[in-house]
Amino acid sequence: MNDRDMPPAALNRRGFLGAAAAAGLLGTLPTPAEAARSAADADPVTTESGRATGVQGGLRGVTVYKGLPYAASTAGANRWRPPQPAPSWDGVRTADSWGPACPQPVTGIPADQVPELGEDCLNLNIWTAATGSGNSRPVLVWLYGGEQALWSGQEIYDGSLLASKGVVVVTPDYRVGPLGGLAHPELTAESTYGGSGNWGILDVVAALEWVQRNIAAFGGDPDRVTLAGWAQGASVVNTLLASRRARGLYHRALLSSGVRYTKDPAIARETGRYRTLADAEANGTDFAARLGADSLAALRALDADDIVARALADSTADFAQVLDGHVLPDTYTAVLAARAETDVPILTGVCKDANGASPDPRTTLDAFQAFARSEFGPLGLADTFLELYPADSDTAAAQQYNAYARDEERVSAFLWATQFTDTAGDTGPVRTYFWTRVPPGHDATNPAIGTDVTGAFRGSDVYYLLGYLYSTDRPWTSQDYDIADTTASYVGRFAATGDPNGGSLTDWPALATDTPRTMELGADFGTVAVADSDAKLAFLTTYLESQTGEF
Repeated sequence: MNDRDMPPAALNRRGFLGAAAAAGLLGTLPTPAEAARSAADADPVTTESGRATGVQGGLRGVTVYKGLPYAASTAGANRWRPPQPAPSWDGVRTADSWGPACPQPVTGIPADQVPELGEDCLNLNIWTAATGSGNSRPVLVWLYGGEQALWSGQEIYDGSLLASKGVVVVTPDYRVGPLGGLAHPELTAESTYGGSGNWGILDVVAALEWVQRNIAAFGGDPDRVTLAGWAQGASVVNTLLASRRARGLYHRALLSSGVRYTKDPAIARETGRYRTLADAEANGTDFAARLGADSLAALRALDADDIVARALADSTADFAQVLDGHVLPDTYTAVLAARAETDVPILTGVCKDANGASPDPRTTLDAFQAFARSEFGPLGLADTFLELYPADSDTAAAQQYNAYARDEERVSAFLWATQFTDTAGDTGPVRTYFWTRVPPGHDATNPAIGTDVTGAFRGSDVYYLLGYLYSTDRPWTSQDYDIADTTASYVGRFAATGDPNGGSLTDWPALATDTPRTMELGADFGTVAVADSDAKLAFLTTYLESQTGEF
């Protein structure tokens, strides 16, 4: 077993034992003997592909099964095809090592943190504290995102705390970038449904189907599956809310930093808007030409690393989600208008220092006023903006820009939630949150977030939603562990019942479209207004509703 495959308790470099002891959590950590226990000590679990044993998870009483295939390799003829059935194996598989991450650009990451990359990447990891198949525990399927360079469902997102709270946690890997999104006329002609692209989303559907067929063996309840993710992962969740491909495969949704009002121009900046199939095919044809590939066979003969490198170097390459009529029948706005979205309970939220806000804002008064003129001037709203967010110095301008950015993000999420609530049925109440806790220090263990971000940055909530503080190298305090325990308790209750409330937790009300409030999580727990004043709410609503682009 190498360092990457060892459970967190065995990683001295992370030095979290002292922090955990300070937080009163030492009793939950495995002893060295438990952490090193052999997979042979556990009874095998039977899946459709064969039998497997797991290894000790990050907390006592939790078992993790690493690298279980839910579909076949995507290499060769399977490249740019819907996921194919996973291979079977004989005997008992020891699931003690992560599978390869899907091929993708890897930049700005220390070499010792780069996992194995390969096209045999459609694998998943499972954390469970269930002692048998009769436990019937709620399931959370977590989809990774990434702000910088590495997307993977491996040890970054340790599910041990949620597992200890009675949830079975699943983290699948799925295709990203050109290998996950390329559309091409030959691929469309080859498909059985007359479309191409969206391969990574189809991977997620295949993982959900695998969960339905197999998760009971790990103590999970296939009728209580929460589909969750952050950033691009939340965008996939959002897409599957609009798609019919995953209907009935999940029953609740959690989206971290993944929803905005469907006219919000920030969508195009952060996740990209949809492409029509014809546009996506033209993009794919141009990309193939730049690779020197004049046919689908030539594309499939290329080395995956060369395809990824070309995409990284090519600023015109774009592998956005495709309106293919199969995965995506229409734009999200059109699906909402048709009242055709999947009606499930939803938790969704944003972070305080995202959307351009910063704990150390730096701008000038001139730049702030120029921003007002360029962003709001064409709508005749520049003077109103400057009245609502007044500044007479560089310092005041920086503070007011922060105030605007935080208001705008909360209002945008509220308007999305209002759209969903107004058009969905009665099954799925929406609850929104605003994350405010600033994680201490920096984290060298999560390259998907990066080491140079500060404040309550986009993705800072994920540490606490999943509760995996103990497996990172930030200098966590006892207060952080308490916040993580509370936040993960909300998630655990939501996964179990569709309602995060219960016990001694502060009440988290469902969204009321006539009451513009959200739930603060992190630095405090309780409801707050989505904007600092009614006037600001009205201004930002007018601004967002005036936008012409739609997601």
